[in-house]
Amino acid sequence: LVDELEWEIAQVDPRKTIQMGSFRINPDGSQSVVEVPYARSEAHLTELLERVCEKMKEYGEKVDPTTHRKSYVRVISHDGTKMDLSGVKIDGDVASSLKFACESIAEEYEDELIEFLSHEADNVKDRLCSKRTGEQGCTVAGREL
Repeated sequence: LVDELEWEIAQVDPRKTIQMGSFRINPDGSQSVVEVPYARSEAHLTELLERVCEKMKEYGEKVDPTTHRKSYVRVISHDGTKMDLSGVKIDGDVASSLKFACESIAEEYEDELIEFLSHEADNVKDRLCSKRTGEQGCTVAGREL
């Protein structure tokens, strides 16, 4: 989820801005409007959260042969390069359960996701998880966040 959000943010032209603040005129004739980068604006992040889970159909399930731990990997690259899909299970059940988990996480942690993604920050996943659990790294509903 976080990887997809960060990729989408990176696709926005860094020069694109959005006006934020009040459009009312102050007594001195000025306005309290500022321009902020669009990519990490609350408006853009909210829009991304509403549609990012559709990207889960581009993921498959991979099971580590040694630990038997499940992970979810992209099966369609962003740039069209060929991907190694050996050992990756691709089916509708995986995609729909992953999409459901994504939607649940996005809804439950929307405020935190927007808070961390609105500022360019390293290790958003770790920071989000440590804020929620007090520990480094986490899983939610059996899925790595």
